[in-house]
Amino acid sequence: MTASKNGIRQAYIARLRQLDPTTRQREEQKLYAKLFSQQEWLTARSVAVTMSMGFEIDTHPIILRGQEEGKQILVPRTLPKHQLEFVTIDEVSQFEETHFGVLEPVNGDVWPAEQIDLIVVPGVAFTKSGKRLGFGGGYYDRYLQHYSGRTLSLALDVQLAAEDAWTSDNTDVQIGGVISTGDEQ
Repeated sequence: MTASKNGIRQAYIARLRQLDPTTRQREEQKLYAKLFSQQEWLTARSVAVTMSMGFEIDTHPIILRGQEEGKQILVPRTLPKHQLEFVTIDEVSQFEETHFGVLEPVNGDVWPAEQIDLIVVPGVAFTKSGKRLGFGGGYYDRYLQHYSGRTLSLALDVQLAAEDAWTSDNTDVQIGGVISTGDEQ
């Protein structure tokens, strides 16, 4: 992580925290509608999605919709050495809060990467071409280096960045598609 990436990250987090709740809700509803009409979503039997917190796009509606559609919903659990695994959740799932302030499942089956059809990848900022600025831990980049399935990210308008806003590292993994409210899909 470069100092400039961290500065950019902090600026985008500040923008997310300052976003008007009405604007946020309106944009989120548009993003959900676009996600649910994507071929990647329609054909996915298993979808991995983060448990959102605070300033992030609310993933609860995505989890509920996936469950209603009979999709296997998976959420991440952090492991030592900045690793992730994705675990099934359902009505009997139990969660605990991590030192990051994120809820993670304490039970549930771990799914191998090759059985996950779609990962909805979180982030702080995105370019339309699929560059992603994450939260700085490298968890998703490490996981995605060994994942060959489909990836999508959702971006509020305040999360969209110019293509040259930051320099990608060789460990940064490009996202398959970025869905934003400004897109006409």
